Amino acid sequence: MKTFKEFKKYIGYSTEKKKVEQKEITREDISENVVDQLRKIVKSKKQMEIKFKSGTSVPIDAESAKMILKTYDSLNSTNKKKMQTNMSKDTKSFMKVLDFAFENTTR
Repeated sequence: MKTFKEFKKYIGYSTEKKKVEQKEITREDISENVVDQLRKIVKSKKQMEIKFKSGTSVPIDAESAKMILKTYDSLNSTNKKKMQTNMSKDTKSFMKVLDFAFENTTR
């Protein structure tokens, strides 16, 4: 056991390289995907989970999705892009967008 590779083999750890397939996804695909997911929730009127770029997911009910989309549709194009990037990042940034949407639709 002179090398680390030999040590791994000795303890039974696989030394073969594993192939991992990665699908290249652009930010636009993901951000539109979140908006599409929200639209599906509103259309089905059921609670569903939204998946984010970070790999996390959060359950959203139809009313919350409707509020977010109402706010999203009222924005101009530059602010829509900002909102899309924030929604697609992770759960924490999505919750900030959700708070923003509730503040603006209740006024």
